[in-house]
Amino acid sequence: MLTQSQNVALTPLDFSNYQNALLDVLWSELTESAVEPMQAPVPYLINFAEDCLLCAIVMLRRHYVDQASGDFVPLEQEKSYEEEPIGLVYVTAAPAQNAAQEANVGIIISECYQRKGFAREAVELALKWAFEDLKFHRIQAAFMNNAQKDRAMRLFVGQGFMHEGTRRRSVFQPERGGVVGVWKDVTYLAMLDTEWALRDVLKRKGTVPTLWDEMFARHAREREEMVKWDEKHNRIRKVSSTETLRDRE
Repeated sequence: MLTQSQNVALTPLDFSNYQNALLDVLWSELTESAVEPMQAPVPYLINFAEDCLLCAIVMLRRHYVDQASGDFVPLEQEKSYEEEPIGLVYVTAAPAQNAAQEANVGIIISECYQRKGFAREAVELALKWAFEDLKFHRIQAAFMNNAQKDRAMRLFVGQGFMHEGTRRRSVFQPERGGVVGVWKDVTYLAMLDTEWALRDVLKRKGTVPTLWDEMFARHAREREEMVKWDEKHNRIRKVSSTETLRDRE
C-alpha cells in the first residue's frame, strides 16, 4: 500500500496511537456529519477503526530543515522528517458491499489545515489502495446535509466521482446536546474502477467535471430514461407540432 504522498502520510490507527486530543475532536465531528461513523454500532473511534478496511491518521509531512545551514531539504533526500496528525481517512464496507466489491470512503481534516490540498492527497492514497490493491469495483462517498457538505462534494467531484442521487430522509441523526433527532437526506457520489483508471487522461484533457456538470448530466440521463420508459409503455404520443404530450387516461 502506498502510504505517503508529497505532503501527507497515512498511518493506520490502532491501540498504540488512537489516544490523541485532536483525533477525539475529529471523531466527534465525524459522528455528527458522516454516515458511516454516525451509524457505527459501537460509538468509539478505536472500535470503528477495527471494523474498517482502512482507518488511518492523516499525517502532515513537514519538510526537514538542515540544522547547519537552515535550508530545506527536498523530501526525496530526507533521512528524517516530522509528522503531525491533521485528520482521519477511512474506507469501510459492509459484508454485502464487500461481496459486491463496493466500499465507502470518508475523510475529515482539521479546520486549520483545510483548503491546502491535504485532503485531496489523502483521498487519492486511500482510493489508490482500494482500487489497485483490493481491486474494488466501486467506491462511494455519502454526504448528509450540513455546513461541510458542498465543500466535501467538490473534493470528491474533483477526484472524478459521479453524482448518483439523493436518498430522502434515509439516515436518522440522534438527539445531541439537547437538539431533537432528525431524519437527514443523504447525497451519494461514486467512482468505478474504470473511471479511476482513466482519471489521469481526463485531467490532462481538462474534462474533469464540476458538481454542476455532474448534476446536469444526471438530470439529462434521468429525463432520457423516463422518456424511453413512457414510449415503451405507450404513455406518450407525438403530435405535429413536435411536442410530446402525455396521454390522458
